[in-house]
Amino acid sequence: MRSFVYSLFWIGFLISNIVFGYNRLWVEDPQNPWRDGRGTIEEAVISVRPQGIYMEFGLYLTFSARDLGFNANDLMEVQFFFNLPENAIVNDLWLWVGEDIMRAKILDKWSASEIYEDIVDRRRDPAILFKRSQTQYELRVYPMAGDDTRKIKLTYLVPTHWLSESVTAALPVNLLRTSKNPLSTFHLLYWLKNGWVNPRLNEFSDIPFSPLQDEALGEYFQANIPAEAINADLHIALDSPLLNGVYVNALDLGGEGFYQLAFLPSQALDQSATQKVAFLFDYDASKSNLNANEVIATFKSTLHQQFTASDSFNIIFSNLNIIRAGEHWFAGDSAGIEDAFYNAGSEPLADYSNLPALLQNGIDFIQTNGNRGSIMLISNSDHIGNYTVANSLIDDLLETMDSVFPIHVVDFLERNIQYYHFGGRSYRGNEYFYDNISRITHGNYRNASGNSFSQNLLELFQSLSGFINSFDLYTTLEDGFCFGRFNLTPQNQAVYLDRPILQIGKYFGSFPFHIEASGIYNNQPFFNSFEISANTVSAADTLSEEIWAGNYIKELELEPQTNSIIDEIIDLSLSERVLSLYTAFLALEPNDSTIIPCDDCYDETDLVGIEDSETPAESDSLFIAYPNPFNSETTIRVKLSQKFVSGNATIQFRIFNVLGQVVRSFQPETTGASREYQFTWNGQNESGAAVASGTYFFIVSTASKKQVLKLLLIK
Repeated sequence: MRSFVYSLFWIGFLISNIVFGYNRLWVEDPQNPWRDGRGTIEEAVISVRPQGIYMEFGLYLTFSARDLGFNANDLMEVQFFFNLPENAIVNDLWLWVGEDIMRAKILDKWSASEIYEDIVDRRRDPAILFKRSQTQYELRVYPMAGDDTRKIKLTYLVPTHWLSESVTAALPVNLLRTSKNPLSTFHLLYWLKNGWVNPRLNEFSDIPFSPLQDEALGEYFQANIPAEAINADLHIALDSPLLNGVYVNALDLGGEGFYQLAFLPSQALDQSATQKVAFLFDYDASKSNLNANEVIATFKSTLHQQFTASDSFNIIFSNLNIIRAGEHWFAGDSAGIEDAFYNAGSEPLADYSNLPALLQNGIDFIQTNGNRGSIMLISNSDHIGNYTVANSLIDDLLETMDSVFPIHVVDFLERNIQYYHFGGRSYRGNEYFYDNISRITHGNYRNASGNSFSQNLLELFQSLSGFINSFDLYTTLEDGFCFGRFNLTPQNQAVYLDRPILQIGKYFGSFPFHIEASGIYNNQPFFNSFEISANTVSAADTLSEEIWAGNYIKELELEPQTNSIIDEIIDLSLSERVLSLYTAFLALEPNDSTIIPCDDCYDETDLVGIEDSETPAESDSLFIAYPNPFNSETTIRVKLSQKFVSGNATIQFRIFNVLGQVVRSFQPETTGASREYQFTWNGQNESGAAVASGTYFFIVSTASKKQVLKLLLIK
């Protein structure tokens, strides 16, 4: 009977997913549903923690019904429909009831829905979170007074994207864009973890991450993200912990446990292919959610990550007169990249398309520079959608090529899309042209359906170096075996050389860990084996078990749904606290006995209100260094406000580097009033060794307050 009820709910949820297949924040009076409107996100804080090949995001959101005309007597329901990546694992929900934090229970959907609807009728305080499909979720919070706010925290994990030099993960800024009133800023908190250093934003590398410390949770970085960045795809990046192309972590439970593996074939197999690519930009401002500068910034960031000095490139921009950065190839190192963009000018890309002339210019460039290389077209135009027009252009382009070379295409058409119907199917924009020109020239094609622009760009970069045929990867232990493996990236017979393989599994036995890789590259068969000793395996925490369970649940959800499979999904979801299609998170108001506030739920948003030297100082404070920038030494003068030193809290004075490591600590010496201090730093660490040139942070902190001063050492 229980499984029959779940099956009925499953049908209903599939139907609702058809209706709500997009990101939407709505506020509605459930007693009078015609009284509704688009909700506002008043505050957003995102906490980030690396968890092996996954990244854990804690998304703090404060909702309101601002500018909708409701008042204190109106009891509204917040309805939040949102997308997460397909491999996301949702594992927690918190609800604020006054000052109390209520951690949600996980229940089967039937029970959770019944409780929630009963509470809404009686006007108590619940929040409920459903998984509607592999990518779509629904959150409801009730009640919210028409002139008040409600706050939640949603926690989820997503697989990361691995490169030779960095590991990246997409921030959920698409959820923030649902707000009726745009956020002026949101705050990012990155929690420092051993081996995972140098946090930054790929698309806005100039946004600083300030190193700070919390007595309860340790060292972290804070970045304040401005409004203009919210409209772009954002990715947090960290330095890659790959060692010779391999990363392994493990949660050992006494002879058995869980492991995570990242394997980058080009590094691990010591194979590389030099790239020579002409990048062509064609942009229609009416067809994209990104402006021209955001498109170029995302590309430039990816180019810096993917190309090296052994690679060559040029950049060519669509305009009334096509603009080339240069007449010859640029080196793919940082200096070459900066030179190319400097040559191109500040605004080389027009807001209108000139696609045929752009492609012909790119072909001409390659043919006049050795006739070796490939083209990557980055475009969002759609005026060559008709097959007659497309076929004619393809014929003309091929006739001008002395020999056929690959034309790859990244299509980021997102708005005002025109569809074309012929040959028994529908094509979006220039899809027919892009698909055929890339196929005929042995290139690759990616469009905006399902993936972000930055992700499509990254995947196409990773495909440039070619692939390994008949590839096989096998993992085991020297004394034991691995089982229950899940490949997070498709592991087909053909594996791209620069695209990492991510795997999670179980093991039984003891380390060393063994990897065997075989296949055919450049028409030559190969076999390589790797031994990963116990001391090079990173320690994982208990989230590894939840991550494995989340992957197992997803696999079961993709099977034909029978009662026994549904029961298995529910049981595993409840035991491992991982959201599934048949369960829900339900947060309730506290009572005197069974439902009590969470004592160990730490509200990270309390850390956001730190004092910063770049904000207006209080009248009775001083926080300066002179000279700054400095060469040999700098004098730091500090006068703390009365508010800062209130109470008997211990005050710490420390200098951090950009990795969040403590370089130097100071013992305070009073120079006058009890709130005044002076220090001299000679650019040396605690051991007396000179530190490198660069940016450092002088931080004054108590348990609840911090103030930051940026120092620049130039030798």
